[in-house]
Amino acid sequence: MTRGTATVTNHAGRVGRREFLKGSAAAGAAAAAGGVAGSVVQTSAQAPAVPARWDKVVDVVVVGTGHAGLAAAITATDAGAKVVILEKMKKEFEGGNSKISGNMWWTPTNLPEAIQYIEALSFGLTDKECVKALAEEMMQLNGWLEKLGIKRAPLGIFQPEHPELPGSACVRTWSNGGSSDGRLYIPLREQVAQRKIEVMYEAPARELVQTPTREVAGVRADVGGKPYVIKARKGVVLCCGGFEFDFEMQKQFLPGWPIYCQGTPGNTGDGIRMAQEVGAALWHMNNPLAGLGGIVVPEFDPVVIPINLSGAYIRVDKAGKRFMAETRPSRHGFGVKEFVLHFDGVTGEFPRLPCYAVFDETVRTRGPLTSMRKFGWFGWYSGYEWSADNSKEIEKGWIVRGENVADLASKLGMKPADLQATVSGYYENCKKKVDPDFGRATNSLVALEKPPFYAVKLFPIMYNTQGGPRRNGKCQVVKPNGQPIPRLYSAGELGSFWGWMYNGGGNNAECLCTGQIAARNLVAMKPLA
Repeated sequence: MTRGTATVTNHAGRVGRREFLKGSAAAGAAAAAGGVAGSVVQTSAQAPAVPARWDKVVDVVVVGTGHAGLAAAITATDAGAKVVILEKMKKEFEGGNSKISGNMWWTPTNLPEAIQYIEALSFGLTDKECVKALAEEMMQLNGWLEKLGIKRAPLGIFQPEHPELPGSACVRTWSNGGSSDGRLYIPLREQVAQRKIEVMYEAPARELVQTPTREVAGVRADVGGKPYVIKARKGVVLCCGGFEFDFEMQKQFLPGWPIYCQGTPGNTGDGIRMAQEVGAALWHMNNPLAGLGGIVVPEFDPVVIPINLSGAYIRVDKAGKRFMAETRPSRHGFGVKEFVLHFDGVTGEFPRLPCYAVFDETVRTRGPLTSMRKFGWFGWYSGYEWSADNSKEIEKGWIVRGENVADLASKLGMKPADLQATVSGYYENCKKKVDPDFGRATNSLVALEKPPFYAVKLFPIMYNTQGGPRRNGKCQVVKPNGQPIPRLYSAGELGSFWGWMYNGGGNNAECLCTGQIAARNLVAMKPLA
C-alpha cells in the first residue's frame, strides 16, 4: 500500500512540498507514458524482454507492506512458498495506509445478510462473484487472526454505518484492544518477522515482466537507485494502494479535485499503471473515500491536517454562503459526495473546493482545532505540537483572523456583504432554534457572536481511493474482456471491491481477506521453469 514513483518524505518524516512536487511530476510523466485514462491493452511488441539474468528468484513477489501485503506474504509463506516483499518507502514509514489507519475491521454474523449488505454498499458496481468471495472470507477472518495471536474485542462503532441498507444488521466491528496506534498492524508485522520473510525497503516496483506467452514472470524494481529484476516463479501480488497523491490522475478520474489525503504519500498510482501496461481493466476509479474536512499548509503540503469543529461555526463556499448542515455525519465519504464535490456549470468551477469553516473567539479559545492522536500521516510522523489556544497557528497563517466579519471576508477574498448576510441569517436561525435552510440539528445551533472571527480553508480529507485494476473473485487481475492476466493478482485498496459506499473497518477487512485469497490461489500455480 505504500509505493510510488519517487521518495516523497524527508528525514524528519515530513512531506516537503519540493520533494512531493518532484515526485508528482515523475508520476505524471509515467502516467502520460503508460496511459491513465482507460484500460490499456499492450501488444506483444510492447512487452519488455525477459531478462537474461535475474537478480533474485522467489516463488512470490508481494508489492507493498500494508495489511494486504502482510496477509498475502504470511499466507504464501505458510503454504511453503518463498516470498519477498517490495516496499517503496523507508522502513520507518512502512505499512502505508494500514499502519496509520484506525486499525479496526468488521465481520458479518451471517453470509446471506453479508452478501446483501455488500451488494447494497457497492451500488451495483461490484459483480456477485466478487461480493460472495469477499463475504465468505470475511466470515472466516476472526478465526485466521486468532491463529496469529490477535484477539478481537468488540468496538461497537459503525455497527452498522448504513443501517438503512438491507443486510446491515449483520455488521460487527472489532479492534485489537483499541483503535489506531497500529494495534492491528504491529502484531501482523511481527508475524512476518517471525517467518523471516524478506522485506526490501526503498525498493519501488516499476514494471511487470511477462513471458512471450503473456504470463507475469516477475518485477522490475529500483534497489539502491539501480535496476533490479526479481523472478516470481508463481506470480506477483500487487498490494500497493491507490492514487491519492497523484493529482493528475485525480483530475482524470475523481468527481471533484483536488482532494487531499491523510494517508501515505507513497500512494501515487504506480500499481494502476503497472497493471495497465500488461492489459488490465480498471474499475471503481471514481470512488474516493473522503470525509469533512482538513487544511493543507506549506509545512506539510500535500498531506492534509484534520480539523475538528463544534459549536459556533459554519461552513461556507468561496462566495461566503452556507451549503449544507455542518453537523451532517460524513459516514466515510457521504457529505463530501453530495455537497462538497459540486461543480457549478455556470461559473465553471468547484465552488466548494475549497470551502471555509468560519468560527468565533469562543471556538478558538476552547482548544486545539485538531487532535494529535496517532492516526493518519500527520498524527504519526509530523512531530508537530499544536498550540492549546490555536495562537501559533494563527501566527503561521494556517488560521485566518479578522477583527469583524467584513474584515475576515476581505482576507478570504469574499464580498464582505455576502459573508455578513450569511452570518446574520445563521444568527437568526440560532435565535429561533431552527435551521430552515439546511436542517442543522437544533442542539448544535450556536451563533457566531464573539469577535474576533476566524476561518480555515477546508478540503475533503481522503482516507484512500478505491479504484484500480479490476479483479475477480480469486483476486486475479483481469483484462477488459474479463480474462485473467496469468500470474497477476491484487489485494487491498488497489482495485478494491468496495464500489461506492463503505462501512468503517471495511478496507482493513478487505485487505486481510483479499491478501489471503490472492496468495492461496497464486501458490497453487505450477511454477515457471
